[in-house]
Amino acid sequence: MPHFVIDCSENIINIKSPKEIIQKVYDTAESTNLFDKGDIKVRINLFKYYNIGNTEDDFIHIFANIMEGRTTTQKKRPIRANYY
Repeated sequence: MPHFVIDCSENIINIKSPKEIIQKVYDTAESTNLFDKGDIKVRINLFKYYNIGNTEDDFIHIFANIMEGRTTTQKKRPIRANYY
């Protein structure tokens, strides 16, 4: 059962809506055929206050937590998505 947590700066949602970002991550995970549709979980955390190398540059980080039930090979397989 995969859980995808998206951390990003608030300004990212001015570029793409939260719904679009979440759906893209969901669709990408689903396209791997590693997970059942009902098991994929995606959520987004927006950050107003942060410091990135002493700047306020926008960022987006996606963390994937894949629970038991997958082989080691499946867990190592990269999941790629084009956002822009």
